[in-house]
Amino acid sequence: MLKSRLLFVVALTICGFAGSSAHAVNINVACGPQISSFVRTENAPSAINSVAFVTVANAIFGITVPAGQTRCVKVVFTAKTACRGPAAIGDFCYIRALDNGVEFFPQGGGFRTFLSEDATENAHAYEWVRRVGPGNHTILIQRRVGNAATSFLLDDWTFDVQTHN
Repeated sequence: MLKSRLLFVVALTICGFAGSSAHAVNINVACGPQISSFVRTENAPSAINSVAFVTVANAIFGITVPAGQTRCVKVVFTAKTACRGPAAIGDFCYIRALDNGVEFFPQGGGFRTFLSEDATENAHAYEWVRRVGPGNHTILIQRRVGNAATSFLLDDWTFDVQTHN
């Protein structure tokens, strides 16, 4: 009897821990018909080793939303990348999209991993979305590494900013 009660308590504890993990937060952004799309590509490789976010050169675009209106903005960023560092240090290379300094969804709180340490170059992509209000908006991509001994290489990238009603 004691053994079966103990097993029940262990099972309940395990189920409780499994059920008490952080819940996913779904963000729904309704986008209407596309109004415009701005696409920029770059084929010059660039690398950083900054642990602070650095704006990707030329991955910046401005939009203006008329007074009394909103727009759904989708940002797509694709690139051939590598995240290279000392073998003894497992690291990550992070990326984010900003609108006037505010992170697009999904937000990673500075920890949106674009790729983990891998010396070989390979393609990666990310898409963000955000509904913005009236005024001028500066949309940009930033990147950083987790450890300054790591190099975050970007090459052959495409930056696509789509504006929808």
